Amino acid sequence: MEKNKLNAFRNFIIPRRFNYEVEDIEKSLKDLSDILFTKIVLSEEGDIKEIHIITKDSSNPKRITRDIESFLLAKYNIQVDYRKISIAQVKDKEIKDEQIKEEKLESSLRLKFSDIKVGAIGNQFEVCVKLESNGKIYEGKVSGKNWGENQEYLVAKAVLEGISSYLEGSIFFQVDEIKKIELDSKEIIVVSINLIDSKRKENLVGSAVIKEDSNKALVKAILKATNRRILTKEK
Repeated sequence: MEKNKLNAFRNFIIPRRFNYEVEDIEKSLKDLSDILFTKIVLSEEGDIKEIHIITKDSSNPKRITRDIESFLLAKYNIQVDYRKISIAQVKDKEIKDEQIKEEKLESSLRLKFSDIKVGAIGNQFEVCVKLESNGKIYEGKVSGKNWGENQEYLVAKAVLEGISSYLEGSIFFQVDEIKKIELDSKEIIVVSINLIDSKRKENLVGSAVIKEDSNKALVKAILKATNRRILTKEK
């Protein structure tokens, strides 16, 4: 095949720009076997930068990676390097022992959940989240319109305000997405957070099992997403 024809063929198979709705592709990927949650992160140029996947522990990561590559190429005409696909697996045993694991995890993390208070005054929803580190309390307070999904967003924003207070404003956090998924009759809340500092923008994902209080689970999911990165930052 002539060189110019070969280049034309490659350009036809692999588009140079990302021209699809991210939400549609994320939804389609969830239809693949064993995938519980998907999150696509785009670069500033509009190309796929990262694909975050959550699956059951019984799944084969290599098979899922190949499935994702084949699916994106076949359905959307998009070729993705396998190194951009990040797979986290949720173990059934970990879910059953979640309370024990959370207690051990919290004892080793710098920031811990302390308290959360929510209330409605008229059409306003108010949230106060308290986080603790070495005996000190860091608060995040926000208020906003009292309707549906906005309550979850306000809780998440209050948590991030508390974290920012702890970091003295050196890092900015942004709520990206909040979802609830089912796994072996357990309800899990998954949160996607954007970390923004002077050097880069980074996407962080965390999850927690919802027991009695979904707001408390949301706080813990955010701490799981952010604490590992917080530990690498000097105050």
